[in-house]
Amino acid sequence: MKRWMMTVMVCACAALGTGAHAAELLVSGFLSNNIARFNLPNGASLGNFAAGGPVNGPLCARLGPDGLLYVASELADTVLRYDPATGRLIDTFVARGSGGLDGPSSLSWGPGGDLFVASFNTDSVLRYDGASGAFEGVFVTPGSGQLNGPDNGTIFGPDGNLYVPSYFTNRVLKYDGQTGASLGEFISNIGRPRVLHFSDDGRLFVTAESQDSVRSFNALTGAALPDLIAPGAGGLDAPSGMVFAPNGELLVTSITGDRVLRFNPTTGAFLGNLVHGGTGLIDGPVFLTVIPEPGGLLMLALLAVGMRRR
Repeated sequence: MKRWMMTVMVCACAALGTGAHAAELLVSGFLSNNIARFNLPNGASLGNFAAGGPVNGPLCARLGPDGLLYVASELADTVLRYDPATGRLIDTFVARGSGGLDGPSSLSWGPGGDLFVASFNTDSVLRYDGASGAFEGVFVTPGSGQLNGPDNGTIFGPDGNLYVPSYFTNRVLKYDGQTGASLGEFISNIGRPRVLHFSDDGRLFVTAESQDSVRSFNALTGAALPDLIAPGAGGLDAPSGMVFAPNGELLVTSITGDRVLRFNPTTGAFLGNLVHGGTGLIDGPVFLTVIPEPGGLLMLALLAVGMRRR
């Protein structure tokens, strides 16, 4: 059994020494091959977090259990790892094409600490050692459960099972969190599902790209509930990325127009643009990541202390 202690403490110390004072929003620009930084809550541009070099088609960027930022670089078939406080590239965590990886679109960590990466072009989910990035095997076999286009919202749910948006079949599929076996269709008839978010009140929110909305479902049964964000609200067009900001607002990317929109998380009312189109910083915003204040980064890192891999 391996401990994460050393990695966590190094990350925690780095977070304290950066001099950053406010939370930031990272916006993954798929077409511009970059990740742009914006201040929260005012949306002021802070420049590029990562651009050029190995970043090619960033489709998902998540903070890992070690407190570092992992980026699925879909067009380079790699997973990159960055210092979330400085934007410094640390390494290529999953090597190009490792285990047959082709079009990595999402990143999710299982209960044991391993990293699960959706391979979009092979309609599968692959498993990697959470400490070394070494390939451990195919978790969801190609096309299992009629999977076609596992997208960037793939995530483990509160029940420990894996939920995968199947982009081309307009469904969210469910897989056993221990074995990867198909548990069938969880949600049907959802237009081009992208990012998933399980709320604390028992709902599952899904950005529906072709329906220009954020859909809401019962997280236990998959039954449809009233939309969280109505179709086209605030000019929302082709939503993909979605995240709740530290102030509670729901932020959603609008790929058409290269914007990030603000919504009331309770009523779904449009509150304005956080990131306006035409900034030249992002083209094709597909994923949102909140980098908390330094104290928040420290807490995130400390949460990983004591994690063990079996």
